[in-house]
Amino acid sequence: MKQVNILLKSNGEIKRIITDKKMSVNEYTDILNCDYIDIKGLKLNKINISLVFDEEFLYTDKSINKKASLLFGYKHHGEVLCGDVMVQKDVETPEGIISVGFSEEEATVIEAYIKNLKYEQIKFIKQKPCMNFIPF
Repeated sequence: MKQVNILLKSNGEIKRIITDKKMSVNEYTDILNCDYIDIKGLKLNKINISLVFDEEFLYTDKSINKKASLLFGYKHHGEVLCGDVMVQKDVETPEGIISVGFSEEEATVIEAYIKNLKYEQIKFIKQKPCMNFIPF
């Protein structure tokens, strides 16, 4: 079955990537131009979605992705996402939750929501990378 993956480019462009199967880690890293990925699950319009992004974006000169940052919750926690970000649907399976592409109808709803995000009046600031070590 055809799956619609939504790629939010850091320049604001929204691009569809059509697949017929779940994407591999190598496909993600190729599309997102990175070595490692991170996945953040959240709920959008009653649909469980995942944002797939460059795990090491804070250590790069990639541009802030304003649309993805708003989906990520920037207004609540002040943390941005940089570079291109893939938006996918979360599906629960016997093996656990997996991220897959949307149906055509779901993708149209998600794209409309993303296109209507307002961010012109928001000042985005890239957080500094940090690590907290917790002794045990």
